Amino acid sequence: MSEWHGVIDIGTNSVLLLLARRRPDGTLEVARDQSTITRLGQGAGESGMLAPEAITRTLACLKGYREVADAAGATLTAVTTEGVRMARNQAAFLEPASEVLGRPVRLLSGDEEAELSYLSVARETPEGGPLRVLDIGGGSTELVVGDGLQLVSARSYPVGSVRLTERLLRTDPPSPEMLAAAHHGALTAFRGGPPVPPHPVLHGLAGTVTTVAALLLALPEYDRSRVDGARFTREQVLALRDALAAETLDQRCTRPCLERGRADVIVAGVTILLAALEHCGAEILVVRDRGLRYALV
Repeated sequence: MSEWHGVIDIGTNSVLLLLARRRPDGTLEVARDQSTITRLGQGAGESGMLAPEAITRTLACLKGYREVADAAGATLTAVTTEGVRMARNQAAFLEPASEVLGRPVRLLSGDEEAELSYLSVARETPEGGPLRVLDIGGGSTELVVGDGLQLVSARSYPVGSVRLTERLLRTDPPSPEMLAAAHHGALTAFRGGPPVPPHPVLHGLAGTVTTVAALLLALPEYDRSRVDGARFTREQVLALRDALAAETLDQRCTRPCLERGRADVIVAGVTILLAALEHCGAEILVVRDRGLRYALV
């Protein structure tokens, strides 16, 4: 049996820890897969700076994650993405984060982030064939077109659930005009990238998409075994978005599987998902409880 590996993915909204190892047959044994919302990218989309309080929250989370990895005797890898990429004061986070973890934190490029997100799905899709993979983050969204393990195009777009909320969804609940502007903004961002040949199925990753699945399945609590591989129509996703957009933040927070740290940005996240489905010509969403941390392991 191989040794344990710990991968920390420091995102704009949440910080993820995967503790896993490969079995002799090549399958993955997962000891821990944890997500903590720290909102590292709070306000960074507009100010271009990471806020001191957001850095402090995230460093505290990293300290706890290192303790978990050390207790398991795991090797540790840490990466970060758009929340730090878009900040002018990157060193204010990267330097203390590296000290807390005892190793450098690697700042991924948008292309690297997109490729890793894609591979996390492609490696778990043995039938191969055409794939469209979407990874919605807080600060950016990655959309990748491929065939089996072969990438055709990969692009990171500067539109995410936190970023879009702070820029366009300024009332609670948002107005219909704000929703329309958010959808238009996300769709315009996607259309600024390489053309995507239409395909009926889109695979979705990350917290927005897995939360959509949990809500549509009406789960009393999150259950990875039911979320991973769940399929929904675009109409189901649209109906959920409209229902969430009609609620206040406090009302959304009463829904199981929707914590406050995601409830305030979920409407923007699902709007990005709808724009991506439209852009890809997809009618079916397949939800995958994976992400780039799985590819790194």
